[in-house]
Amino acid sequence: MKQIFAASAATAVALTGLASTAPASQAADGGGTRGRVHVVRPGHSIQRAVDRARPGDTILLKAGHYAGGVLVRKRLTIRGEGNRTVLRPGHRDHCARAKAPGMGICVVGSPRHPVRGVTIRNLTVRGFEETGVHGIYTDRLSVLAVLAKQNGEYGIAEYRSTRGRFQWNWTLDNSEDAGLYVGDTADARGPGGARGGDHARGTVVAENHSFGNTLGVLVRHAHHVEVYGNEIAGNCVGVALVDDGQPGGQGHNKVVKNKIFKNNRTCEEHDPVPALGGTGVLLFGGEGNIVAKNIVKFNKGELPYSGGIVLFPGVAPESGHARPARHNLIAANVALRNEPYDIVDKSGSGTNRFRRNLCRTSDPDGLCSEHH
Repeated sequence: MKQIFAASAATAVALTGLASTAPASQAADGGGTRGRVHVVRPGHSIQRAVDRARPGDTILLKAGHYAGGVLVRKRLTIRGEGNRTVLRPGHRDHCARAKAPGMGICVVGSPRHPVRGVTIRNLTVRGFEETGVHGIYTDRLSVLAVLAKQNGEYGIAEYRSTRGRFQWNWTLDNSEDAGLYVGDTADARGPGGARGGDHARGTVVAENHSFGNTLGVLVRHAHHVEVYGNEIAGNCVGVALVDDGQPGGQGHNKVVKNKIFKNNRTCEEHDPVPALGGTGVLLFGGEGNIVAKNIVKFNKGELPYSGGIVLFPGVAPESGHARPARHNLIAANVALRNEPYDIVDKSGSGTNRFRRNLCRTSDPDGLCSEHH
């Protein structure tokens, strides 16, 4: 869990079997692109297909098992045939070349040259030492309908990136960290985001299922991330928005219309991460966030951060004091049968607004607008 509250470090193959080309109309994502389709069959190298592909091409993986550690540095679609297309650790880790060892698929750009327009969809990544699908310095990275299971750190993670889309995924039993993670992103909308248009939406984490991880969804040191329509259960914490003490903090994120149930695992303290368990939504510092219209039930624990919707100050920087959670809106949530309380405000600020929340218990009293 080293990156939950801390800053992150960060020959030609025969056409038979490995790669064949098809008209663009057969592209896996059906997007009408002009690229070719490279078909890869079990036992052949995904990396070789990626290396020989041109920007805009699609790598189509047939059902079967493949070696992971696939490094992507150009605009491509990698698409499988659902859960029957499985990537597992192999003998050679190509991600290590980009200083990202232990990943199933890694999409790696640079600060001046992010990788743009990569799509990973309809496949399984499991059993990797670090993360199933990893992106750093990317723009418009889409991870869709991916099963990320039993990876050592994160299921699906994105760092220092803009306008990501993580939708319809299943992240299961990535027990060391989060199922879905977005971090170190000063503005997920990218340059010009404040002007609206296509940039107005930042990174989206939507309609996923996240079960059995340390955290279901983690947004750390990031701004303009939307977490909506997810089902999140059986983690130590359902959703966490974290200010880890870095300059710029965390804020202006939205957690809306999620179902967050029974996140009652207990995760032991792991410096600098405190013990966690029994929490639905945790705001650990941050400002200008919206937590609204979620169903948060049966999250029960006895730890300091346990409860339904919980606000605390963030991590103190090396020099200075922890920033409070401030100017956040907690509205129209159904938070019931959580313990010790449905809503907890120990944010260190009197600026948070609690509006029309259906709940029974709060600390302090008076945060429930309606009682069930």
